[in-house]
Amino acid sequence: MNHDMVHLAPVEVWNNFHLLTQIPRASGNEEKIRQFISDFGKNLGLESIVDEVGNVIIRKPVSPGMEHRQRVIVQSHLDMVPQKNLDKHHDFAADPIETTVDGDWVRASSI
Repeated sequence: MNHDMVHLAPVEVWNNFHLLTQIPRASGNEEKIRQFISDFGKNLGLESIVDEVGNVIIRKPVSPGMEHRQRVIVQSHLDMVPQKNLDKHHDFAADPIETTVDGDWVRASSI
């Protein structure tokens, strides 16, 4: 992990964020990130499905006593739009995103 991010809390969140930055995933190249997210859910013991168009659906059973509460859905894109500065040499099909901590921000330093 980026040595700057080692000190960020909560550690589990930033560890997972770092893992995500290591997977190239430009639009049209989502296979590895799709597998990572599906495996992430399965490793937590959750139902993880990849549907016919490539959406990853992870379901967590409702906690006992909460069956009548509203449910929460979290939605996100798997891909990234491959955009970089002209002076950078970054291959979005192969290179991970290098990050740096800049005050209260975590920024991409490689693009």
